[in-house]
Amino acid sequence: MNQRELMVRRPGGKRVRRRRRRQNALLRRCFLPAAALCLLFAVCIVGFKPDASAQGDKTLAAENTSYRANVLPQTEPDFSLLVPEPITDDQQQPGSVPPAASGSPRASAPDKDSWNLILVNPWNSLPADDTLSLTELQNGLSVDSRCYPDLQAMMDACRADGLSPVICSAYRTQEYQEKLFQNKVSRLIAQGYSEADAAVEAGKSVAVPGTSEHQLGLAVDIVDINNQHLDESQESTAVQKWLMEHCWEYGFILRYPNDKSEITGIIYEPWHYRYVGREDAEQIHSLGVCLEEYLEGAS
Repeated sequence: MNQRELMVRRPGGKRVRRRRRRQNALLRRCFLPAAALCLLFAVCIVGFKPDASAQGDKTLAAENTSYRANVLPQTEPDFSLLVPEPITDDQQQPGSVPPAASGSPRASAPDKDSWNLILVNPWNSLPADDTLSLTELQNGLSVDSRCYPDLQAMMDACRADGLSPVICSAYRTQEYQEKLFQNKVSRLIAQGYSEADAAVEAGKSVAVPGTSEHQLGLAVDIVDINNQHLDESQESTAVQKWLMEHCWEYGFILRYPNDKSEITGIIYEPWHYRYVGREDAEQIHSLGVCLEEYLEGAS
């Protein structure tokens, strides 16, 4: 059958061939570019090699993750138990808050034989073997070198709050204490006391030589610069109000409180502060006791 006969038998044959040619042309225009892109992408994937250092980083990261999962704790660290390092004298800034944890319980009973808790009162004399290393203050007075840093910090903090404390008495020698005591006795005799009664009365405000905390080097008398009288008017001064509130933070206590005279054997002295150390001062302050009561409770 020739082409003419085919054209006769299949009406519209020319239109069919034209349509097929158009479809083939469309497939060539769309399929070939897409195939080329796929081939290029495949070549890129096959030819790519990861950097060795990147591989190492991924391996290290995986190892660290495994270590954290198996070794490190899964909870956040508790920083509330951290205790700050003690502040030394040259680090203490005026007015800075001392490192005392208010309200914390004492780990053990107070050591009555510790240097900072030596009990000296009318019934307990200075230890016979007591030795001192003194630090001189700017005004020429001296204190036990072990309490000096906290004393300086307390005075700096008080001054930083706009006050003017003055240390008028600190360490005393045996000879000086004898002189003070005898002067008090003489004044009482002049007022009509017998010599025996004068000695008893004098001992209530001026310690009998050998029983004075000042001889320990751990006691200081502090007054307000605007009121330098050693009497009960001190308690109303701004300096004494500050000291009574804050002295325990620096290891000091008001040694002879108003309601403890029968226990301490000494009259109320709102100017006499004794160093006992920060931990013990905090406990004495918290309990509201005097030194005698505190040490008696440790028996």
